[in-house]
Amino acid sequence: MSEARYAVGVDVGGTFTDLVALTADGRTLVAKVPSTPGDQSVGVVNGLQDLAGREKLDLPEFLGSCGYLVHGTTVATNIMLEFNGARTGVITTKGFRDIIDIRRNYKETDFDIRLPPPTPIAPRRVRKAVEERVDYAGGVLIPLNEDDVARAVDELKTFDIESVAVCYLFSFLNPSHELRTREIILEIDPTMHVSLSHEVLPRVREFERFSTTLVDAYVTPGLSRYLHQLEDKLRGLNFSGDLFVMAANGGMVSVEQGSRQGVQLVLSGPAGGIVAGVEVGKITGIKDIITIDMGGTSFDTCLISDWTPTVAGDSWLSRYRIAIPTLDIHPIGAGGGSIASVDEAGRLRVGPESAGAIPGPACYGRGGHLPAVTDADVCLGLIGTSSFLGGAMKLDRDAALEAVETHVAKGLGLDVTEAAAGIVRMVNNNMANGIREVSMKRGHDPRDFALVAFGGAGPVHAGRLAEQLGVQTVLIPRGQASVLSAFGDVLSDVRISKARGFYARSSRVDVAELNRLLEATVADAMAEIEGISVEGTRIDVSFEMHYKLQTHEIMVPADAEGGHMTEAGFAATLDRFHDIHERLYTFKKPGQEVELLGIQVDLWGLRTRPSISTGATSSNEDPYVGTRAVYFEELGGFKDDTPVVAGLRLEVGAGIHGPAIVEEPHTTIVVAPSMSLSVTDELVYTLAVEV
Repeated sequence: MSEARYAVGVDVGGTFTDLVALTADGRTLVAKVPSTPGDQSVGVVNGLQDLAGREKLDLPEFLGSCGYLVHGTTVATNIMLEFNGARTGVITTKGFRDIIDIRRNYKETDFDIRLPPPTPIAPRRVRKAVEERVDYAGGVLIPLNEDDVARAVDELKTFDIESVAVCYLFSFLNPSHELRTREIILEIDPTMHVSLSHEVLPRVREFERFSTTLVDAYVTPGLSRYLHQLEDKLRGLNFSGDLFVMAANGGMVSVEQGSRQGVQLVLSGPAGGIVAGVEVGKITGIKDIITIDMGGTSFDTCLISDWTPTVAGDSWLSRYRIAIPTLDIHPIGAGGGSIASVDEAGRLRVGPESAGAIPGPACYGRGGHLPAVTDADVCLGLIGTSSFLGGAMKLDRDAALEAVETHVAKGLGLDVTEAAAGIVRMVNNNMANGIREVSMKRGHDPRDFALVAFGGAGPVHAGRLAEQLGVQTVLIPRGQASVLSAFGDVLSDVRISKARGFYARSSRVDVAELNRLLEATVADAMAEIEGISVEGTRIDVSFEMHYKLQTHEIMVPADAEGGHMTEAGFAATLDRFHDIHERLYTFKKPGQEVELLGIQVDLWGLRTRPSISTGATSSNEDPYVGTRAVYFEELGGFKDDTPVVAGLRLEVGAGIHGPAIVEEPHTTIVVAPSMSLSVTDELVYTLAVEV
């Protein structure tokens, strides 16, 4: 490999694929190209070609100078959303083949008594039960019947099964039966993919473990094919650096690790933005923030306290439980491409359906005729028609007006401006409710936080969201807002997460036994990071804990320096559990027994971060580039002479009072009359909101 001059982050969204390249001499390159849903790698290569062109290099020369590339992908998530994963079977303990159908009593719509079951990814006919049994302590009650296993595999092969989830009771305490089952499967069919529940989720609760393992078996073959095809394509174009993928826990893993256990990449798409959001908070010294990422298809939000993103112990996707720790990101269908319509009752609806990259909103001029949020923004002058994507894409305001009038205004009996304003209010309400989900419903007051707004559409709507929530400060990354997830990808560290089941009561914890398990878990994580170039490591430990007789756990950061626990450290961790429980549920019971159900070790491989710049100019060019008519409800309509400012021409310390529009090549900041915008750092704008 030639000298490493570039580090590249790639984020694939539903509408655009974003790329950021940080150069050895401190420059930041940005590319934004249409996504290619049929094959995400096409959009990735198109974006890399764009970056190479900016450096006046051909693509092989550019890729040959890339030290590493970090890819944030939605392939695993899309497999679950579109149900186009591998043909998957299940082998499980006799008597337990229906656990995946019995499920928990969770319903997305509480009042629909006829809610159909989820789409089966392993129908009952391909779930096979075999004779074996391990008890709660890991002892073998019934040896594995290997003839049963061989017979089950032969039966699954008649259904052309490509992947098998092996889920036995208490296998996380004694994995011998699952390991032998894999050997038998591969002896019969070496091409079969096998997911073992004790490797995917070595924790108590069989439904969560079975469901997560089933999802892993379903998504991994397709994800693995994509990642290896992308790697082969890049290697064929002269890329010889390190290739990583973002995981749902907010760290990056190697392609080999991601291909081996695909479930860790499910819901990983927005993770890079959270990583970068933390960096924005650190630049400004604000520790408590809520990230809001509004792209073309969705709106993702995450609460960050003391520069630490909240982590969810489990999540649901397509009505399947995924119980691996993920960044607690709440997504809703509210993006620039979200389609507005009037339902049969004459009510306005916005989303979750999206116009996507093709055909896109009506104003894109690609054949779309349904009105999207971006069309409403264009109708109101919030987004300019000649400056979109730095002027590379001209927007058709007449098409936007026609779409809003035909499909919304007429149905509501409003003029086109009122209808467009209604679309914007509706999507803002939906997004504000999404922010309340990650804040108020988790015991936090959003007024105590600053918003970090990014995504192409985020800065357009951020000020109004802050008004609704009573938030006084909005931080907007300067020069990077629309590609912040890709920016976060390239800034990420390696993260290896390992979990183990461990049951103990707080009054009778054997710290020596706990340390033996921690030591073994850390060793497993260290083995996975071998061969990956890192500058240092950090070990974080968390415990799954709950009060006795409770059925849901809280993940509690443990006082275990370097992965070693002391008596005092456990006492401090126990105190922290009580405090977290009180914040979440308004009460705590310090005198009550607490149960420890599992441990998690996060091994961070720390990498040297490239220097960052915004691309801001230091010339004497006038930042005021003109005026246009912009709709502000509090002013009673359009303000025809609203100033338009080129944000990257502003000097650090400069301020803009609303009403104004601040434009960058890939996003627009709306500064309403009651707001003011300042350049508080080369890398950050601060939008002050009167509430």
